[in-house]
Amino acid sequence: MTWFYEIRDSNNVVASMGKGFDTDIAAMAAGRKKAIELKASGSLPGGGIATVKAGQHSEVLVDTK
Repeated sequence: MTWFYEIRDSNNVVASMGKGFDTDIAAMAAGRKKAIELKASGSLPGGGIATVKAGQHSEVLVDTK
């Protein structure tokens, strides 16, 4: 299972996502770095970052035979 990060702006809209990280720590670190880049670029509607969170993708394989 892989980890992802999600960045939401101050209007609670998803501003960016990243996926494919091995650990939650790596996902959060990448999310924080991206949030700093987005904030510095001034490209966020609403003017700022509200949340950065990490989650885990779970993929369950189902035998269809």
